[in-house]
Amino acid sequence: MAKLSANMKSRTATAVREIYRPIIRGYFAVFAAYYLVLMPVNFMFYKGMDLVAIVATASLSILIALFGIWYLRKPAPLIRLEQLLAVLNVLVVANVVIALNIAFAPEKLTYFVIMVMLFALASVSTRQSVFSIFIATSGFLTYVPRLNSGDLVTYGFLVFGAVAASVSIAYYLRKAIIRIADAKLDAESELKEAQTVSESLRHKSLSDSLTGLPNRRAFFEALRKGISLISRARDQNNMESPVYNDSLWLILVDLDGFKAVNDVHGHLVGDLLLKEVAERLKAHCDGSAHVSRMGGDEFNIILSSPCDEPQIKAWCDRLLETLAKSYVIEGRYIRVSGSIGCKMMDLEQGARSQINEADYALMAAKKQGKNRCVVFSGAHARQAAERYQVEQALRFADLEQEIELLFQPQVNLRDNQIVRAEALARWTSPMVGEIEPSHFIKVAEESGLITDITLTVVGKAFSAMHEWADPVPIAINLSSHDVITDPIIDQIITMVEEFELNPSLIEFEVTETAMMADLDKATANLKRLTQKGFTIALDDFGTGYSNFSYLRRLPIEKLKVDRSFLENAGDPMTEKVLFSLAGMARTLGVQCLLEGIESEIDLLMAKRVGADAVQGFLFGKPMNAADLKAFLVDTSRPEPSANAIA
Repeated sequence: MAKLSANMKSRTATAVREIYRPIIRGYFAVFAAYYLVLMPVNFMFYKGMDLVAIVATASLSILIALFGIWYLRKPAPLIRLEQLLAVLNVLVVANVVIALNIAFAPEKLTYFVIMVMLFALASVSTRQSVFSIFIATSGFLTYVPRLNSGDLVTYGFLVFGAVAASVSIAYYLRKAIIRIADAKLDAESELKEAQTVSESLRHKSLSDSLTGLPNRRAFFEALRKGISLISRARDQNNMESPVYNDSLWLILVDLDGFKAVNDVHGHLVGDLLLKEVAERLKAHCDGSAHVSRMGGDEFNIILSSPCDEPQIKAWCDRLLETLAKSYVIEGRYIRVSGSIGCKMMDLEQGARSQINEADYALMAAKKQGKNRCVVFSGAHARQAAERYQVEQALRFADLEQEIELLFQPQVNLRDNQIVRAEALARWTSPMVGEIEPSHFIKVAEESGLITDITLTVVGKAFSAMHEWADPVPIAINLSSHDVITDPIIDQIITMVEEFELNPSLIEFEVTETAMMADLDKATANLKRLTQKGFTIALDDFGTGYSNFSYLRRLPIEKLKVDRSFLENAGDPMTEKVLFSLAGMARTLGVQCLLEGIESEIDLLMAKRVGADAVQGFLFGKPMNAADLKAFLVDTSRPEPSANAIA
């Protein structure tokens, strides 16, 4: 406590000196100017040794005053201030004494009154004030013997009053200055504290609370600064700048398999994993790049470097190797990988669009099998532009008018009868024309627009069934978003009730990959549908997980084997694979439907492997509702058509 008190007193004393410093410099300046003005006057009134004495003392006073002005341009110790003031004040008294000795006049004693006042007001300490008043008073007392009684009383009272007033003024002035110094220190302390708090809040606002990495806001600031730095160097043609030849690379990193870690081990382990990933990212960048966490398992890196594309790809590949090494989290060995999308920033192009392009490259890396780096290219640019065009058309589409519903028959191989028709959406946009179903469905799923398409298709399919006197069982596709979203399932159930349809006539098809987005939620919603009387088919079977243990959990009644297995029907392995898939369906006690039947060879293969039903151009191309009804009337037992292949 005593140490703290001493420190506070020391700071106050320093602050007091700083407040006094401009005052004392002004004091020195006044005397320097005063004696400089008097110098030519001295030559007019004095001669001989008197002139020498008065000019020498005045000159010395000017030099000391000028030195004081120069010396006090920066903070000085208290003792030095006191010494300078004492020397100048002695010289001032000496000037007056010399002038009075040359030509004494009682009225000139008022100089001592003025000096007492000035010395008291321009004192940096009590002892310096007492000393200065003492020498001024002593100067006056040397002339007391020359005064008559009247002048002695008059000038004695003047000097005494000046001393008393000066001491009081000096005391209260110093006290006021000390209070000002304390207030100044308090204000500075509060300002410093506020700045510290502000800096802490700023750091928190720019930092990710989990990993300590810069956050999304800090990323955009760093990206803007990086672009500005390189642009300025190039605009100024400053070839000496260390960033003149640099390229600015934007690197987006996304973990593969992180959701599974959260699901299996819990979010606490997931958080610890993210911290470890952050440390590996920082270690790999080694201060040469800006690493930030954008949220979830997404990280961004800004690298300013003269690297070309092969070099940056090699750098990213080494990073992927680092990320793919095992992690030990609370005694558990965990492995995840990463996918990377890169984009060399065009300094003339908007940052937002280029971030989207890097994200497109990241998405391409995911689709190509993950654990890889993809650098955004011209081909990606064309694909992205095309995708953007389709997405924008979808956002502004009148789906009720633009979506056409076609139906493709499914045939039971046991009796060669049409048992169901799959509802297929076809979209012709006024903005971009006719779009392949696989393309616009994919874009709709990725952009979150699939719900409107699903509900439009369901509504049109239910409307067609409602109009048919003898409704045909139909199959409708549901996306991954649909099967994990309760309100969509609720709407579908409500629509069936509104159209007064028998749910048993309606089958919903879902893919394996759609189920794996959230298996528990998807399974729960599919069970809700089956409880209402709907049936469920697993579409594109064989292309995803095909895991027997999870298949047993699903309330499915049909497996639809993907058409890709028939692409090489002449390969003996094709039949073996199809036989295995059909056998899995039999083991599960569900039907097996083989898609893509376009030739007699395909049909023969389907029968040989034990498929229960087939679907494809051999039995009918997709057709509208009216054509389907006519087709059903004309074909009670449809035979494969040689002309059915488009």
